[in-house]
Amino acid sequence: MFHPDERNIANSITQLSFFKQMDPHFFAYGGFSIYLYKIIGDFSNLIGGTKIWVYDWGHIDLISRFISALASSVSILLLFFLGKRLFGKEVGLLSAIFGAFTVSFIQTAHFGVTESLLGLWILILTILAFNFLKKPKFSTLFLLGVVSGISVGTKTTALSFLIIPFFAWLFSNRKPLSWLFGFILVSFITFTVVSPYTFLSWNKFIESMNYETGVATGKLMVPYTLQFDHTQPYLFQIKNFIWQTGLVFIFGIPGILYILYKGIKEKNKFWLSVFCFPLIYFFYVGFWYTKFLRFMVPILPFIILAAAFLLWEIKKRRNLLGSYLIAFMVISTILWSIAFFSIYTREQTRIAASNWIYNNIPENSVILGEHWDDGLPIPIQPFSPNLYQISALTIYEPDNQEKINYYAQNLSTGDYIVINSRRLYGTLMYLPEKYPITSKYYKLLFEGKLGYKKVAEFASYPQIFGLQINDDSSEETFQVYDHPKVMIFKNKNRFGFEQLKGILQ
Repeated sequence: MFHPDERNIANSITQLSFFKQMDPHFFAYGGFSIYLYKIIGDFSNLIGGTKIWVYDWGHIDLISRFISALASSVSILLLFFLGKRLFGKEVGLLSAIFGAFTVSFIQTAHFGVTESLLGLWILILTILAFNFLKKPKFSTLFLLGVVSGISVGTKTTALSFLIIPFFAWLFSNRKPLSWLFGFILVSFITFTVVSPYTFLSWNKFIESMNYETGVATGKLMVPYTLQFDHTQPYLFQIKNFIWQTGLVFIFGIPGILYILYKGIKEKNKFWLSVFCFPLIYFFYVGFWYTKFLRFMVPILPFIILAAAFLLWEIKKRRNLLGSYLIAFMVISTILWSIAFFSIYTREQTRIAASNWIYNNIPENSVILGEHWDDGLPIPIQPFSPNLYQISALTIYEPDNQEKINYYAQNLSTGDYIVINSRRLYGTLMYLPEKYPITSKYYKLLFEGKLGYKKVAEFASYPQIFGLQINDDSSEETFQVYDHPKVMIFKNKNRFGFEQLKGILQ
């Protein structure tokens, strides 16, 4: 359980008791997924005659991960149906293939968070919007309202999804204003039902939203977003699309622009209503200071559809070239997904590192870890972290003279340093203007000049045919949850406080 959002959701579920205590006390996500996992857990408890499915984090994660995997799997079928309706059966099939082997979908399906569900809702919304455009009926608009309410109830940022039903209503031949108000009312009622404590705990919800908005826009600086200093809006996301989709995005981004151009030229209301969303979403979210990869997941289905369409268009005009391009894109996408999936065939690096610690580091040793990251070793029966004296270095604190004394004091008394991901050094080492001392600390540590020598390293990069693909340049959340690089350093030279202080000056 190395994903912090998974832990937050699991912790929230343990606090629920139908119908005595329904407040999730967690508002970064909506209430829908939390209540859904709780309901499934309660049914599992009835079958098994136990309460473990709603109190034990590991069992809760089994439920939430199953739902993520199920949502991702269903999304493959929906990509086919949507592609078929928009562009034809061939494009639908090609979209489904790309979707099935999209690395970002595979990765999010392994975690009990909301991205897979959001991907499912956006596809259902788009199909319903297509149906409404083809034959405007209030019953379809009613369903759009229900799914929209559930989407926002899953995560508040899904408010952006309302662009799709709005454009469907705007481009429809029959568009009485009362229908739009009806849609809004149904959406609001559905949202209230699936996430009631948004209103019942309004002050806490607003407090949470102010925090999340401040973090996203950069108005509120927190340690885990420092990696985005000096990153360029839009370009950073485009660069990271290669980790999320492989080479598909190369055709997907121009494909969206081409579809919108043709949609305007041919007055194709279906294409315009669908593909205005990813463009608006990208230009809005892409400008945020915080650029987590998960923020781009909602537009990946549209990038996939557009790539499949553009490739098929090339094939129709240049048959041989198009056929080669399609074959190359399918094969490269499959190979990249297989390479990425290989990380799940190996022991997770933090678990491997924990086993090494228990087998190689003597009891009562002083192990220095890092705050804002998972501590190692983790409990592995019959061993426990209590075998060691574990201390987390508060590395994110501001650099000053006291920081030098702090490093020197801890390093002089420590036996080992455990760095269990690049979350801190991968950012702070490259921010010398903000962290001159810490940047120097990491460089000296890695060069072996602080008396510590690296004695173990555990990495699990995507791999295929013996070729290892180093993804250290990806946005850190692509790596740190499921395949971080863990490094262990041993205090070989035993430098004293004054010596270390002099080195760090």
